Amino acid sequence: MLARWRKKIARLPVRGWARPRHQKARQPPGPCENATMLPNIVLIGFMGCGKSSVGRRLAALTGHRFIDSDEMVAQSEGCSIAEIFALGGEEEFRNAEEKVLAGLVGVAGVVLATGGGAILREPNRAAMKSIGAVAWLDADPDSLFERASRSHRRPLLQTKDPRKTFDHLLALRREIYEATADFRVDSTGLGHDQVAQTILDRTMRHRAGSAPGQ
Repeated sequence: MLARWRKKIARLPVRGWARPRHQKARQPPGPCENATMLPNIVLIGFMGCGKSSVGRRLAALTGHRFIDSDEMVAQSEGCSIAEIFALGGEEEFRNAEEKVLAGLVGVAGVVLATGGGAILREPNRAAMKSIGAVAWLDADPDSLFERASRSHRRPLLQTKDPRKTFDHLLALRREIYEATADFRVDSTGLGHDQVAQTILDRTMRHRAGSAPGQ
């Protein structure tokens, strides 16, 4: 099963991987054998925090491939996230999401943007920790809601009172984000490039502090 997921990763089109056009094509990622290479970076955070936009910039900074777990779920299921929710409900989506994340364990050279609710399942949290340094991308609630509201493809916000739903979900998840992350970055008032550089700097400091003998 996991080998099949890794083959899917290697076959993904260039669109969405954020590799600059002038760069040579990279080999499909495999188990990390070079301890000196830049670590993988896993982005977690609530809807609207900018994981995908920041993740693409991080990929450009590091030379890693960019992976969006929601895009991988949609590709694996052959339909959009909204359609998965409509046809099978959130449980169906979470099951597919868990398989995608499990398939990324042991893959090197990636920046991974996860769905806002990926941290709800313990196997997902363990997978993220195994994949790389986990960065919690956060912002003040008003900024998050304003950004999230720009998209009409948020199944969990298709309610009579989107802001009430938003605040409720955010309150439920904040402690889980904090417990899962290696560090938190507040993106309030910052541009995507600034946030990406901050995450990279924090990742390297975290890695240095986690090295044997530190």
